[in-house]
Amino acid sequence: MPSHACIDPQDQYAQAEVLVTFETMADGVRLVSAHDAFDNDILPELEHFQRRALESEIIDDYRHPRGSGPTTGS
Repeated sequence: MPSHACIDPQDQYAQAEVLVTFETMADGVRLVSAHDAFDNDILPELEHFQRRALESEIIDDYRHPRGSGPTTGS
């Protein structure tokens, strides 16, 4: 399952990251988990708009031509 480092939507200063595991779907991505620096899955705590921000960040980077798209987890 692919994973991607995203800005932590709970960090008001946008300095922390979360490692988001996701599945690609025809209409976008489905978030599976979002692990913070302490390896806690914060996905269940996120509000809808925060989840949408993670989805948008993944989609934007995945489609960006510089090729820095998501990494594959083990």
